[in-house]
Amino acid sequence: MVSYVLIAFVGLAIAYGVHTYRCFATNLAAAKQSGFPIVAGPIYNFNTFWLITHRLWLPLFKRLPKAWIEPWIEFMTPDWVWTKLYDAFRDRDIDAFILVSPGRNTLYVADAEAINQITTRRNDFPKPIEIYRSVDIFGKNVVSTEGQIWRHHRKITSPPFTERNNHLVWQESLHQAQEMMIGWMGTSDAVSKSLHDVSDQAMRLSLHVISRAGFGQRLTWPHEEPDQIVPEGHTLTYKDALQTLLENVITVMLTPRWLLANSPLKLHKVAQESFVEWGKYMREMYHTKRDEVASGETREGMDLMGALVKGAGITPESIEKSKADPSQSTQLLTDDEILGNAFVFILAGHETAANTIHFSALFLAMNPASQRNLQADLDSILGDRPSSEWDYDEDMPKLFAGMCGAVMNEQLRLIPPVVGIPKSTAKNSPQGLQIGGKHYTVPGDCYVTLETAAVHRNPKYWPHTSDEDLLEFRPERWLLEKDANGPSTKAQHNDGYTSEDDLDFDGPDKRADTAASMFTPKKGAYIPFSDGYRSCLGRRFAQIEILAVLAEVFKNFTVELDISGFLADGETEAGLSEERRQVLWQRAKDKANYLLRTGMMTVITIQLRGEKVPLRFRRREVKKQ
Repeated sequence: MVSYVLIAFVGLAIAYGVHTYRCFATNLAAAKQSGFPIVAGPIYNFNTFWLITHRLWLPLFKRLPKAWIEPWIEFMTPDWVWTKLYDAFRDRDIDAFILVSPGRNTLYVADAEAINQITTRRNDFPKPIEIYRSVDIFGKNVVSTEGQIWRHHRKITSPPFTERNNHLVWQESLHQAQEMMIGWMGTSDAVSKSLHDVSDQAMRLSLHVISRAGFGQRLTWPHEEPDQIVPEGHTLTYKDALQTLLENVITVMLTPRWLLANSPLKLHKVAQESFVEWGKYMREMYHTKRDEVASGETREGMDLMGALVKGAGITPESIEKSKADPSQSTQLLTDDEILGNAFVFILAGHETAANTIHFSALFLAMNPASQRNLQADLDSILGDRPSSEWDYDEDMPKLFAGMCGAVMNEQLRLIPPVVGIPKSTAKNSPQGLQIGGKHYTVPGDCYVTLETAAVHRNPKYWPHTSDEDLLEFRPERWLLEKDANGPSTKAQHNDGYTSEDDLDFDGPDKRADTAASMFTPKKGAYIPFSDGYRSCLGRRFAQIEILAVLAEVFKNFTVELDISGFLADGETEAGLSEERRQVLWQRAKDKANYLLRTGMMTVITIQLRGEKVPLRFRRREVKKQ
């Protein structure tokens, strides 16, 4: 009996080996015909088993002779795109190469010309929606669909993201930034305590903004309303349900629904409760919107849920018709699809802005000169007016085109939300690309990764003084110098803000990511919000939130690296000489740079995982203009 089992096992192993070799040979042959440089390896680096266990195997592989493992071994970690940045392309003659494996070919691209072709040819390079199935926890949505189904979702979900709704985003962002700072510093403290949770609080702020601006739910900070009442029929407040769900979203995405509901593990119980509770709140909100539509009520503001309901073709007439005969429903989106889109609005909408706010604060703490430039520009734009008197139509274009916009752009250049944007080619459908006057062929059934972290550091496309300069946070690179034949483009604030009128619901997004008066990267070289047809619908929402928060915070406060963790025994900050303080500050900066290089990891967006960089905020004394 044992011999039969052994024979069967050996037979399966041989069959698997033969199949793996044939797949590798097929992929290698296709890659060789492409014209791209090739790196061939025995493992598909996004194989699920490998993703989970690679930390166990890599040390063993690295003990093998170098001739066996180079150069493919350097591409076997999931986050090599971040750890290598542009270095993976630097020594190649073209900013694109194919990683060949038995599982699949993957084309990695850091060339703006190629990226522009890929993002504008939506049908030739579709989104590989199979990797987005995990976001369908409430229903299909604009993120997880492609082709005609995606166009259907996009037409329905796009209308709220227009300029007329951005005033509410602006106002709520200013309010939430004020409350965040009060939570850290009270109303009169000169200096905050050491803050290790800036990233978490930025997430909370951004969650508050999208909840209020998009869904009409005003969320509060602990100092505003410490005791919140759980509504009847719920076990969590709306805020706790949503925040807990987002904290445990990976568990919800990866755990089978039956296991999540029945598991005795606390992790699963917490995730399941938040999943169920937030689903209840969204369904209640959905039915409230249906009732509003049935009664003919309208609501001012962005109202994403209302827009989804109306966009789905739900009218008083359709509601009455479906009540009389449910089979005659004319809804353009199902109830689950409406909830699915509501969920991805929040999921995708809050992390991008929160990361930019957090990393901007960190970079400004590490670069005091740029922080002073930012504050000087804010003072010149906003004067001594309180933020309650700031005017969206007047001040927002100036912020977008000034140092505030440059800080945002530079942070997104260095740490884009997604360091590798996925595309693909269909099976048996190779696609041509023209790069530098030469023709290349992307094999069929090939993943394509647009390397944002690499193209954002490609020296061909950016003002820089050295290769090292491209790795540094220098927002001033976005501010054009004074033209000898005309006025400084830096001063031309009002031409910088492009309206939402360029949003074509049926075509590629033509809105600019940056102000017209700033340095304009080559098309395809700057893609923090992706580009083309599948670019981020909420980019202006995010930009307004980021700029409003940066303006509110840095008009009134200065951020600095906390050096208390580097003090020697018996040493106090109050007794430090300026020379000693500078030494400790440099140590804090070196530690921050080390964590930014080694402590980053992508789950949904790239963030610092594990150890954080502590910061402090200090209240500014601004001279009146």
